[in-house]
Amino acid sequence: MLEVRDLILVRAIAEHGSLARAARVLAVGQPALTRSLAGLEARLRGPLFERSRRGVVPTDLCRVLLGEAGEILDRLERLDRHLAAVRGPQVQTVPIGAGGYSAESIAVTAAARMLGLYPNTRLRLATLNWTEVPRAVREREVVIGIADLSDLGEAPDLQVEQLNPMPGVFLVRPGHPLAAPGAPLDLARIMAAPFVFLGRVPRRVQEPLVLAREQARQAGRLHPAFPALMLESPTAALSAAQESDAVAGTAVVLAEAAVAAGKVVVLPWREPWMEVRLGILRLRNHQPSEAEAAFLDLLRTADAEAALRGRRFLTAHGFDAVA
Repeated sequence: MLEVRDLILVRAIAEHGSLARAARVLAVGQPALTRSLAGLEARLRGPLFERSRRGVVPTDLCRVLLGEAGEILDRLERLDRHLAAVRGPQVQTVPIGAGGYSAESIAVTAAARMLGLYPNTRLRLATLNWTEVPRAVREREVVIGIADLSDLGEAPDLQVEQLNPMPGVFLVRPGHPLAAPGAPLDLARIMAAPFVFLGRVPRRVQEPLVLAREQARQAGRLHPAFPALMLESPTAALSAAQESDAVAGTAVVLAEAAVAAGKVVVLPWREPWMEVRLGILRLRNHQPSEAEAAFLDLLRTADAEAALRGRRFLTAHGFDAVA
């Protein structure tokens, strides 16, 4: 006897024309999907798809199945909605995954603003290493991901929405030798100091840092441990800089309060590559719920506000503001 999951599997393969793409959408491994399809074809005593270099094409048997499957699945979805209406308002959980910079700035701002607007929604905001966010979205651990897009590459299964670049600066405690008036300052001198690092960084950021470390090594002024402290929280990195001679690189939106309070100072050196290139990641065929759509709107607003504050901060500290 056919089961609902069989109909969902066949419809996904037919819609996407590829076992690999269907596996990503269904959040299963391709070998497992292939075995499930083979078992279904054995039960139906005939092939459902013809394989080719371009993908798969439904057979006559598959088209008959799809003709009935669409109506059945639509009726089940209507039944789910009807039952939900009868049950009344339920608490809905919206899982969100974000890299450290976005989690501690625009994501938490949007989440906090949701609380009064959607009391029946529970937001679960997970701070992830930014490189893990695409995987979490693909495996449906989260429905919304926010991460640096620099090294994402091709992602046909994901809907990608770029946000504003989040500019960064180097910060140290007041009285730090690198912040002394008239002290010579370049990236090699900055990278020679103890450094607080947030996990992995994009390749476009890695390259100038590696070059500067080599220049510092050749000049004979290199802190032996690099990085001196590794963590995933930009806010914790700021705390470390306040209590040591470490240099912390962080986003302006997270630095402005500590700078205004005099807890850290901005080193007068930066380059355009010092920015987080954030974006929103979602599964391409996922239809957002009302609560998810509301969070996305609040996130875009928080992003626009952060971008404006970032431009003002850079200008106030003598840097060219981002466009």
